[in-house]
Formats: sequence, C-alpha cells, structure tokens
Amino acid sequence: MMSAQNNWLNPKLELRNSAIKGRGIFAKENIIQGTRLAIFGGKLMLIDEIKNLPEHLRWYTMQIEERFVLGPSHETEPAETDFFNHSCEPNSGFKGQIFLVAMHDIKKNEEITFDYAMAVSKSVGSDFVFEMECNCGSSHCRKKITEDDWRRPELQKKYNGYFSEYLQEKFLE
Repeated sequence: MMSAQNNWLNPKLELRNSAIKGRGIFAKENIIQGTRLAIFGGKLMLIDEIKNLPEHLRWYTMQIEERFVLGPSHETEPAETDFFNHSCEPNSGFKGQIFLVAMHDIKKNEEITFDYAMAVSKSVGSDFVFEMECNCGSSHCRKKITEDDWRRPELQKKYNGYFSEYLQEKFLE
C-alpha cells in the first residue's frame, strides 16, 4: 500500500510503541531472510535543506547519496517508513538505495531495525553533522552513532552487501 509520501511498508509490519525510542516498526508475523520490508520515498532534498524542515521532522530524512536525502513530502507528519529505529545489532539492511530487506529470519513481534551506519555519511561541503546517542540495548551497543561509523572495518565486514549502495561503492574507492 502506497502512502501519500510514496513509501511502501510490507503489510506484514506495523507501527507500535518501541522500547528503543518512541515508536518503531514490528513484525506482525514471521518473516524470512531476504524479504523486502520497505521502500523509502519522499521529497528529494539537498542535505542542507534539512534545516528548512519543521524541527519535529528533521530526524525523518533518509540519506541516499553524499549530498542528497529523501525528506518528508508532507509537512505535518512522518510516514510509517520513517519509524525504523537504529540498532547496533540490526535485523535488516539495504539493497540498493531505497529498499530495506531482512538480513536474517525475523520472528513475529520483533522490532525491525537497521544500523544507521548503513545509510549515513558525512556530506562534503555541508555543515550538517549527524550524531546521536544510542539506546538500542544491544550488548554490542556503540553508545554514540556518527556519520563516520560506516568507515569502521568491523562494520564494513559485518554489513557487507547491506549498506546503502552509495556507501557500498565507497568501499571500493
């Protein structure tokens, strides 16, 4: 089902309250590895345009390239696909730029998460800096998530094939 923001959320998923942060996306039934979970869409924006969004929507952007993000196209509330929380032990990752897939089998009622290191990098020529405290609760929690985490060799190895395409290509540079 497509929303007004041109996002798609697998019908096997739903928005619920999350122990990680606020609300999150959860499996309504068991999901097998490789299943497409979401397709991200929205308004194409330069990363510097995030500051022009209403403050409550600034965290609901998805970086898709070094200088570009997809942002909310409706300026009053985020779409369901904007509620995937971060985890340092995620169960989903990217295929391409905008497809989120299950990295392994996911059990019913499990929260769907991805590591923001899979999609966030420094934006060259921008003063926008991404950094957040982590509350994922994982035993491998990094405590602080930054725009440079994708550079960590252990994460590149762990998530190889599940980074957003523009970041996966940076590994070859």
